[in-house]
Amino acid sequence: MIENKLNFFFKHQIWHLGGTIVLFYIGFQFVDLSNNTNTFLGIGAFKWFLVAMTIPLVHQTYVWICWRSELCWKSISNTIGFKGYVIIFFILIISRLTAIVLCFVDYGSLYKPGWLAWILGLILFIPGVYTMYSVKKYFGFLRAAGADHFDPKYRNLPFENRGIFKWTPNAMYVFAIGIPFAFAVMTGSQSMFVVAIYTYISIWLHYFCTEKQDIAIIYNN
Repeated sequence: MIENKLNFFFKHQIWHLGGTIVLFYIGFQFVDLSNNTNTFLGIGAFKWFLVAMTIPLVHQTYVWICWRSELCWKSISNTIGFKGYVIIFFILIISRLTAIVLCFVDYGSLYKPGWLAWILGLILFIPGVYTMYSVKKYFGFLRAAGADHFDPKYRNLPFENRGIFKWTPNAMYVFAIGIPFAFAVMTGSQSMFVVAIYTYISIWLHYFCTEKQDIAIIYNN
């Protein structure tokens, strides 16, 4: 039972979204793409960097608004429904892959990658891929999208401990979100390293300030 719904809706969001915006600003201070003339689809490196940095912020804001408004007022169920929410959710997830383009338009800006970088990148990539496999096989993508906020039947499911979840219950935050680091290492892209660090820290802000707070309400602490 949520006693003060409006307070809960905004709970810790000054740290979540405020912190992400600060990270966004700091990230831009470490990247100078003014001399990078590479393009893809007619779009320059700086604009690809801007896209790669903006999508996580938009995605996390969207999830916060949908999750909290659903818990407080059933707003999503009464408007676009869970299906509508999921469609937009996965469009934003897939949109994060645009960061891969950044790797190649900014290839080698930090160092020229060789065999060592490719091997290390692959080592970082494997746990992320195994995490996605475990999500699909054991956890379910709908549940990963926050289905327990919308459908009570998901709240009766046990916490998953198979696959990658045997090692950590937060595998999606620990390993899956680490995939951008693999691309950064393999391509030697300075801007991709910034995106990877920004993405990793901001998703943990989302976990502690949004998801963990929601879990306490959904599962009665």
